[in-house]
Amino acid sequence: MDEATEIVPLGLHDEAVAEGIGLCRSTQRRPVRANRHAHAFHQLTVVLSSPGHIEWHFGEGRAYSGRPTAGDVVVVPALVPTLVRWDRPFESVSVRLSTGLLDRVAGRAGLGTARLRPAAMRRDPFAGEVARKLADEAGGGGRALLAESLGTALAVHLLREYADDGPDPTPADAGLAGDVLRRVTDYVEGHLDGDLSLARLAAVAGLSPYHFARRFRAAAGTTPHQYVIRRRVDRARELLQGGCDIAQAAARVGFSGQSHLHHHVRRLLGVTPGQLARRPQADGRPR
Repeated sequence: MDEATEIVPLGLHDEAVAEGIGLCRSTQRRPVRANRHAHAFHQLTVVLSSPGHIEWHFGEGRAYSGRPTAGDVVVVPALVPTLVRWDRPFESVSVRLSTGLLDRVAGRAGLGTARLRPAAMRRDPFAGEVARKLADEAGGGGRALLAESLGTALAVHLLREYADDGPDPTPADAGLAGDVLRRVTDYVEGHLDGDLSLARLAAVAGLSPYHFARRFRAAAGTTPHQYVIRRRVDRARELLQGGCDIAQAAARVGFSGQSHLHHHVRRLLGVTPGQLARRPQADGRPR
């Protein structure tokens, strides 16, 4: 993996339709060879019009080449280096699922692993229909609830149909060195209200985002994003139980607002921020 490979974050060119789910409508107007890049999310793309001849190069060896037709799908897992080249204009729609969403769905469904394998030029009517439905509903009233349901169904489908059952690419001995891990976690603790993006944490570790994400997960047993969310929730719990206002607590731990705080507190602790604020702290847990 080239250290200079660009990591594309969720939300850079997409429309957020629900927590951990983005949508990208794309019209490629000219032949191009895209720069080598990787996504910080899992992506399913549905081809809406033929791009003529197209090539995909994934990782260090897997490649696809041919002439996809409208309705074909492409699956690009998170953090897989990708290079694409096409020779005529085409349209597509992509659904982008965060790694945290896929982890949660895999855990709830008892599927064991949240790793996917790349695939291209596949006929997958279910995945294609879900992507189109998300595109049709984006922007309408109540879209977040529907998008969450559709995104969850799509995640389960991808985990069943495109699961990577090969050996773990990040064995334990590929994790971060102890001093590097401590440097990163100390930085997180001191900057919960600031920029804790993958790129920022990778810079603290002195690694590319690609290598940092894989090595952090091997060392900590969770993704950098999920680690940050957990620490923000834990700090918010301490603040709320200490008498802090809910809106102020959300701001002090880096959440975008009270609803964002509510979502993650409810998901991780099983209670609401209001309930935490009314309960005294006992052994670090709400009573």
